[in-house]
Amino acid sequence: MDLPLHPLTKSLNEAGSLDSYLDMLLCDSNQDGWGAATDLFNGDDARLRCLVLRYGYESWGTTNNRVAASAFLVAYLTRVIYPVIGQYVLRRRVPKVTLDNLALHSLKGRIDGTGLRRPQFAALTNDSAAGHLDVEVVSNVQQLYLRLKEWVFGRNIETVIEALHRSVAASLKVSWNAVAAACAQAFHRLFYLVVDKNSLIRDASTLLQDSSSPLYGQVSTELIEHQGKAGLFGRRAGCCLIWRTSAGDGYCANCILRPKEEQTQRFQEMLAGMR
Repeated sequence: MDLPLHPLTKSLNEAGSLDSYLDMLLCDSNQDGWGAATDLFNGDDARLRCLVLRYGYESWGTTNNRVAASAFLVAYLTRVIYPVIGQYVLRRRVPKVTLDNLALHSLKGRIDGTGLRRPQFAALTNDSAAGHLDVEVVSNVQQLYLRLKEWVFGRNIETVIEALHRSVAASLKVSWNAVAAACAQAFHRLFYLVVDKNSLIRDASTLLQDSSSPLYGQVSTELIEHQGKAGLFGRRAGCCLIWRTSAGDGYCANCILRPKEEQTQRFQEMLAGMR
């Protein structure tokens, strides 16, 4: 398979040229260091515990299991959620990020890469790659959204959260709020990159206000305008726990522990600082 010429590689790279967080690796199984994600999250609790605690200490300076789990999950979500939502918004594609199609790269006892084992994805009938062998064609955007829910949450994140809960007693509530916050942050980043901002806002609403989704009620999004600039910001109904460490600058701008007026002020400051 010629990965550089693959349609998903191309669209991920194009998104990555706009924002590096929107790209995703496609692993080469012939290279050392890659292992199936299912090996870690479907039973290797001892290894997962070691990875989580080490990452928590090295990244957030914490020895608390739950805080370390939050740090680990935030990092994992960044490499999975952002590229998927980027493809959904920019190209109406959904990479197949099910755990059985995901690989993790390890170096010196630490995960340093996340990639697809095979570049499979779902797309609409009018997609230029609809005839490709690695594409599952769906009839409309609603069906595409259902693939996103199934592959990202049902066949990936649910298992990851259960594994973290089992191995390091991670909080289920904190974990699911982190997932919703990662989705909101992906839409926040994309807001500045797309022309049709109303369509993006509708996509964010579909994902975060779906009453059948585990993300329901976890984050609300709001369009903030200030000094002629605008941004789509998420207000969390939970906390990532970074305030309990020395790694963060107090509470996050959108933390539930920060009053709404103070959140808005921080959002406005962010807009004012933009070029």
